[in-house]
Amino acid sequence: MKAKTTRLCLLFILLCSLPVFYSCSDEADDFYLFEYWEVMLNPEPPISEASLSITGGTKLGIKGGVAPYTAEIADGQIATAYVDENNDIRISSLKLGSTSLMVKDADGRIIKIGLKVVNGKQSFSVNSVEARIIGIDESLLNEQQKEKLEAVIEKIKDEADIQATGGIAFSYDQKSSGKVTIVTGKENTPEIEGSFSRSTSESGTTFQITINGKEYDCKFKLPERPDTSKSITTRDLGPIPYWLVEDVTEDYKSDVTGLFGINATSLKIERIYIGSFTPLR
Repeated sequence: MKAKTTRLCLLFILLCSLPVFYSCSDEADDFYLFEYWEVMLNPEPPISEASLSITGGTKLGIKGGVAPYTAEIADGQIATAYVDENNDIRISSLKLGSTSLMVKDADGRIIKIGLKVVNGKQSFSVNSVEARIIGIDESLLNEQQKEKLEAVIEKIKDEADIQATGGIAFSYDQKSSGKVTIVTGKENTPEIEGSFSRSTSESGTTFQITINGKEYDCKFKLPERPDTSKSITTRDLGPIPYWLVEDVTEDYKSDVTGLFGINATSLKIERIYIGSFTPLR
């Protein structure tokens, strides 16, 4: 009787232990990649596509597996990838094309998915056009001179290639360059097409636009709002406009120096398009 009771107890302990063992095994088998979204789910769903499409670049998370991880792109001329300090995969596109991403954990388990670099899209919609002239102390001007200066500013605004309701569409065929289409916002004026290259710095993003052999340097800037309390968030302030700043000094410096007889070396004339800028997608 005692032996029978002992066997029943051992069987009971074994049955109770089974779910624990299976649970640990399931957890260890979790090894997949997921995308980061503005609203994340818990647990994060794995990437289900056989091929992932990206534009400029992306960040992928790793679920499960055993660190350290490695990431490798089959064709390094199309994209590059590395695992950062947070064990996220950082992918940067280099040119259009299809390749694959392979992620490997310390136990030798492998995830492989297709990777396709596609045309990225970005656009800027113009709401208004302004102009400013830097290098003139307006406090030293008389009323007649101020009127002449204002006339030059209005001329710069009126002669802008893009007016309100117009805009610029950027289509990337490489990481930082591609084709550009300009909608002028003027009646009976066709769209203007050209090419662009993009560079970024702390002061903003610069697009060098080439149309019919002529180059235009345009810088996108996010203007600071004055008198803003640090406790106020961007969302409280509402939409923040972007500035597209075009340096037009060479085009209009003779209009200004001829009126005021100032040194052109200290003069800077800018045309400012104010509007909204969509992120690269």
